Amino acid sequence: MKAKLIIAALILCAVLCACGKSEESSREYYQIVTDAPTEPEETEPNSAQGYIKTAKKESFRVEEAAGGWETNEFQIPKLTMDSKDAKAINSEIEKTYENDFKDAAKAVDEGKTPKVTEISYESYLTEDVLSVVITRTYSSHTVDYGVYNYHIIKNTRLDNKGIAAYMGRDESELNAAVEESLQNDYVSKFKYDNFKDDYYINYEKTLSDDNINKSMLFFDNSGSLCAICKEYATVGAGEFNVKIKVELSEQND
Repeated sequence: MKAKLIIAALILCAVLCACGKSEESSREYYQIVTDAPTEPEETEPNSAQGYIKTAKKESFRVEEAAGGWETNEFQIPKLTMDSKDAKAINSEIEKTYENDFKDAAKAVDEGKTPKVTEISYESYLTEDVLSVVITRTYSSHTVDYGVYNYHIIKNTRLDNKGIAAYMGRDESELNAAVEESLQNDYVSKFKYDNFKDDYYINYEKTLSDDNINKSMLFFDNSGSLCAICKEYATVGAGEFNVKIKVELSEQND
C-alpha cells in the first residue's frame, strides 16, 4: 500500500511539473508574439505620392469558357498639379483611354471578352521629374504604353528633347544610346534567328532612325533612364513594344 502511495505521489508530481512547464511555455510564446519588435515602415525614395492619384478605376468580371470568372482591372492616373501642362496631360489620358472603359462594359454586358483586358499605371519621381507609364494589355496578349514626363518645379511637360536638356545632354546622344541598348536587347532575343531571310529586314526596321525617334523616354524607380521602343520580328503580330534600360556613356568634363 505504501509503495502504491509513493508511485501515485510521483505521478502527481510529474503531472504538476508538466503543467507548470506547459503554462510557462504558453506564457513565453504569448510574450514573443505580443512583444515582437515592429520594423518602421519604409518610404519609397522616389515616391510620386502627392503628385498623382487614380482618376478612374473600374473592375469588369468576365465569365470564362471553363466556367470560372476573370476580373479585369482598369485604372488611369491624374496629375494633381493645377498647371496648364498638367491639365493637358490629364485631358490626353482621359481621351486616350475613356473608350476602353466603355467598350469593356459593353463587351461584358454582351457576355464577351473585352478587347482590352487591363489598364494599369506606374509613377516614379526622380529629383524634379515625375514619370508616369500607363500599360494597356489586350486580349491578344499584346501591350502598348503611354508615357508622360513632367517637371514638378517648372510645371512643364517634358518630351524626349526636354529629358535630354534636363540631363544636360544633346538629344542625338540619347538617341544613339537608345539605339545601342535596343540593338543589344534585340540581338539577345533573336540571335538564333539570323539565318532567316527576314531577320535582317526586321533588324534594320527596329534600328531605323524613324523607330528610334518614336521611342518614349522616362526615368524608372531607381532613377535610371529607360525607353519604350518597338521591335519587329516574325512572331505573333510581327511587332511589339519593349521596355529597355538605356546605358549612357559618362560625360567628359
